[in-house]
Amino acid sequence: MLLFGCHGHPSVDPLKRSHVDGLNKEAFLNRYKDPDTCIFLSERALDYVRDSLPEYVDGAMRAMNNMAFAYFLVSDHENANQMLDRVEQMAQGEMQNAKGGTVENGEIEMVISRLLRARLLQRNCQIADSYRLLYDIGRSGILEENRDNLLYSYAQTEYYITLLTLNFHYRNGKEADVMTLVDEIERQRGALKVDYAQDMALNYALAYGLQSAGESRRALDYCDRTYDIMDRSASAFSLYNYANTLQMTAAALKSLPGEVPPDSILALYDRARRCFFEYGDPYQMLGGVISTARYALLIDDTAFAYNVLDEWRSMRGTWKPFAAPKMEMGYFDVLIRSGLANSPDENRRWYEHRSELQDYISQNEKEDFALQNTLETSLRRSRLFSRFSLVLGGLLLVLLTLTVLLWRATWRLRREKRQLQEAKRRDVERIANVETCLSVMRHDVSPFIGYLRNPNLGEELRSEVLEQLLRTFDNIKSWTSLSIPSGLVFTPSVCSVQEVLEEVSRQTVSPAEGVGLRFVPTEAQLWGDRLLVTILLRNLVNNALQHTRKGRVEVSAEGADGWVHLKVSDTGDGMTAEQQENLFSAARPQGDHGFGLILCRYIVKKHDDNTRRGCKIWVESAVGQGTTMHVLLAGSEIIKD
Repeated sequence: MLLFGCHGHPSVDPLKRSHVDGLNKEAFLNRYKDPDTCIFLSERALDYVRDSLPEYVDGAMRAMNNMAFAYFLVSDHENANQMLDRVEQMAQGEMQNAKGGTVENGEIEMVISRLLRARLLQRNCQIADSYRLLYDIGRSGILEENRDNLLYSYAQTEYYITLLTLNFHYRNGKEADVMTLVDEIERQRGALKVDYAQDMALNYALAYGLQSAGESRRALDYCDRTYDIMDRSASAFSLYNYANTLQMTAAALKSLPGEVPPDSILALYDRARRCFFEYGDPYQMLGGVISTARYALLIDDTAFAYNVLDEWRSMRGTWKPFAAPKMEMGYFDVLIRSGLANSPDENRRWYEHRSELQDYISQNEKEDFALQNTLETSLRRSRLFSRFSLVLGGLLLVLLTLTVLLWRATWRLRREKRQLQEAKRRDVERIANVETCLSVMRHDVSPFIGYLRNPNLGEELRSEVLEQLLRTFDNIKSWTSLSIPSGLVFTPSVCSVQEVLEEVSRQTVSPAEGVGLRFVPTEAQLWGDRLLVTILLRNLVNNALQHTRKGRVEVSAEGADGWVHLKVSDTGDGMTAEQQENLFSAARPQGDHGFGLILCRYIVKKHDDNTRRGCKIWVESAVGQGTTMHVLLAGSEIIKD
C-alpha cells in the first residue's frame, strides 16, 4: 500500500503528520471508487495542514494531487487545473519560503501533477503540449531515482498510462511504437509497487494499447487479470475500473469475429455504458454512449442505437461542459451515421460541428508532429554526440599508443601496394602488347600473303608486295622489341598529320583495279605517338581497300577547337547495324575485318589514357553505301593547356 509524507523530519510533529497522512491515504484509496469521498477527505487534510501544520508542505501537495485526480475522474477540469497550479507553486518553494516549511517529496509530487496535466491536455487534444511534458519527464530521469519510495512507483505507472493513452488514442500511433512501449512496461512492471486500483488502471491501458496494435487476445488477458483482482478482493472493486474493463473486453471480442455472438458483445458495451452512467463521469458516459451506439449501428440494430443516443441527448444539458474534442467528434460521427436528425438543418449543424472539431484536432496533430520531429532530431543528435564522445575518449587512449606503429605499417602497405600495382600494370601491358602484336601480324601480313599466293600476280607487283611485307615485319620487330619487355611506351610529340599520311601512303598496298586512293593534303598537327597513329591509319586504309571493289578510298584530316578529326571513307560494301555494334569487340566472329580494328581501338584508348581529352573512334556505315571511319585525337594545342 502507498505511504505518503515527509518521513521523520524533525520540524514536523509526528502525531499531526500521521493524521494528515491517514486522511491522504484514505483519499487516495477512494480515488477510483468514490471521487467525491476522495475530494472530501483531501479537503479535510488540506484544512488541517493550513490550520495546524503549515510546515507540512508534502502533506498539502499530496492532498491537492489527490483532489486534482478526483476532479479529473468526474470531468471537472477547471478545479483539477487549479489544484495542479497550487501543487506547482508549492513544489517550486513558495510555501516553504513563506513559512519555513520543508519539502522532501516536492520533486516527485510535481511530476505527478504534470502527468495529470498531460492527461487533461490530451483530452483537449493539445497533444503537442502533452507530449512536451512527457518528454521532459522521461528525459529528466526523476522516475528512476528512488525505486523504494512507493510514490515513485505510482508516478512511474501514471507515466506509462499517460504515454500509452497519448500514443494509442490521441496520436493513432503506429503498431511498432505502441508495441515497443508495451514491451517496456511489461519488463518494468515487476519492480513497481502499487495498489489494486493502480494495477487495474495499468491493465486497462496495456489492454487498450495491445488492442490498438491488433493483439486482441493479449488484450483479453489483461482484462482477465482485472476481473481476477476484483474477484480476490472486495475492497478492490471499483465501478470505474469495472466499466472500463467491460468496454475493453467488448472491443477485443469484436476484433475476433465469429467467437462471440454480436448480441453478447452489444450487451457488454451497454453494461459498461450503464456502469459509467452510475459512476457519473460525463467523459466516460459519453464514451460509453459512443461505443455502444457505434457497435449497434455496425450490427444493424438501429433501434438500440437510437435509444442510447436519445437517452444521452435528453440528459446532456444537465452536465457541466467539459473539453474533449475527440470524444465530441466521435459523438457527432455516430449521430450523422444514425440518421436521427429531425431536419436537414439539424443534420447540417452536426456536420458543421464535426468539421470544426476536425479542424481543431488536425491543427493540434500538425503541431504535435512538428514537435516530435524536433525533439527526436535533438535526441538523436544528443545520443550520437554522447556515443561519439565516449568512443572518442577510448580511441584517443589507444591511438596515442598505436599511432607510430600504425603509421609505419600503413607506409609499408602503401609502398607494397604501389609496387604490386606497378607490376600488375606492366604485366597487363605486356600481355596486351603480345596480343596486339599478334593481331598486327595477322592483320597486316594476311593481305600480302593473299597477294603473293595469286599465281597471276605480276613480277613488278610481287616485288612491291614483298617490299611492303618486309617493311611491315620490320615495324612489328621494332614495336615488339620496345613494347613487350616492359609494356608499350607511349612516346608523344607534336606530329604533322601530313607526314603521317605520306608514311601511310608508302606502306599501303596498291588498290585494286578500278579503285582510287586519295590522301587529302592537310596542315593539321596532333599530339600523340607518331608510330601508333601511323599503324592506326594504315590499318584503317587497308581495311577500306579490302572492302572496296570499285570507287574510291579517301583519307582526310581536319584540325579545329583543340582536336584533329581523321576520316577514312570508302565506297565499299558497307555494314549492317549489328556489324557496326560488334566492330570493335574481340568476342565477335572473325570475318573479313580481322582484329585490325581492335588494334585501332587500343591505340585510340592509349592516346586517351595519356591525354585525358576524350579521344575516340567510331564508324558510320550503311549496306551498299560505303563506310566512314572516324578518329578523334588531341590537337597540338594540348601543350598550351
